[in-house]
Amino acid sequence: MYRLLLVEDSALIRDVIAEMLHDCDQLAIKDIATTSEEAIDCLNSRQYDMVVLDIELAAGTGFDVVRHTQQQGYPFKTPDIIMLTNHGNSYYRNLARTLGVEYFFDKSLQFDECMEVIQQHANTLN
Repeated sequence: MYRLLLVEDSALIRDVIAEMLHDCDQLAIKDIATTSEEAIDCLNSRQYDMVVLDIELAAGTGFDVVRHTQQQGYPFKTPDIIMLTNHGNSYYRNLARTLGVEYFFDKSLQFDECMEVIQQHANTLN
């Protein structure tokens, strides 16, 4: 089972993501966080295969979460990171790339593509 942490402060977007990934039998959204602090608490408590992150959260940023997974002493294997944001500007895109984020999607333009990438990753695990 592919374990996913969803970090998104919009209830509507969380619901849409959950609905779109519902039929992917190999994937489980194990936890949901709405702030960077909640996400970091989740990441310190269990291993995830992937983290899907918004950038601008109710408190903190997705970049705070990415940096946490890169710290020496992070207790688990670093999960795959997907950033899904309404702030797809070049500054954020370049910062994500600098931090080693492989996937960066604009919610309004690439939402379906992002869901496909998540499902592809989950399917390769089994």
